[in-house]
Amino acid sequence: MKRSDRLIWTGLAAGGLYWLLRYFGPRHSPLVLDGEVVMVTGASSGIGRAMAFAFARRGARLVLVARTVEQLEAVRREVEPYTTAVLVIPTDLTDPQQMEHAVELAIATFGRIDILVNNAGLSVAGYLQDQDPDAVRRLIDVDLWAPVRLTQLVLPSMLEARHGTIVNVGSAGFSRVPAPLFTSFVAAKAGLASFTDALRREMDGTGVHALLVLPGWTHTDLLTPEVEDYLERQGYRIEHPDEVAERTLLGLLRGEQEIVMGGAMEKLAVLVERYAPGLMRLYWRLRLTPEWIAALSQVGSRDETSA
Repeated sequence: MKRSDRLIWTGLAAGGLYWLLRYFGPRHSPLVLDGEVVMVTGASSGIGRAMAFAFARRGARLVLVARTVEQLEAVRREVEPYTTAVLVIPTDLTDPQQMEHAVELAIATFGRIDILVNNAGLSVAGYLQDQDPDAVRRLIDVDLWAPVRLTQLVLPSMLEARHGTIVNVGSAGFSRVPAPLFTSFVAAKAGLASFTDALRREMDGTGVHALLVLPGWTHTDLLTPEVEDYLERQGYRIEHPDEVAERTLLGLLRGEQEIVMGGAMEKLAVLVERYAPGLMRLYWRLRLTPEWIAALSQVGSRDETSA
């Protein structure tokens, strides 16, 4: 047998063994949601609000974080019938002192944080040279810096307890696929994905876990009805925030490491980007029509109040 043939067969055998180990390995974690303390950022609307409901229905105690106190209080009133305790902490995630205060107050109130859901996010669309520098800076602060800093703040207590989960909400279409017109958003979401991967390896064996959730296009304040309609006509599926929340909790209970959501278009894009990036480059060259640019440049044009 030629050396090249041996290398090929060895690679195939190693790959097959890896997938067998993953298939037959344990899938359920010891996570019990009853009484768990869950901090959710961007909890005032969209996916964050849906996360609050999903965790509350399973008996978790909630810490709701967002900028707008009125919207947070509305969510608190809605979820209170399902849980024993809800703490609302209005927080600007671009302010380091406010983030520190939020974590300190949550731990002082409940004694710990078992699950941190880094969900809050902003988006800026359009050609990079046309994007407002202040908006880009705020996007990076909210979408990337805030999750990193909040994780830093909650890790000591999690490591001491040898128990905890960091849930980072990225994007199926942008965390793993560098899409044009969203360069700043891609930078933040790709950074968040790599941060989650590295954190998972760093925390291996400590009892602290990291889950990356990659939703597809989702019905939130980031999308106008016109953009949603355009995307659906292009073959994309618009998910409801409840779907994202329920799939996240299922992933937590299964002990999964990464959840890729969205429709067939997003899932195919992730695979093609990974194994045939040249095809994705050709796809985007053909996709960037004036109609596409005009429609997608509206994404994030309304301020995402869940941040």
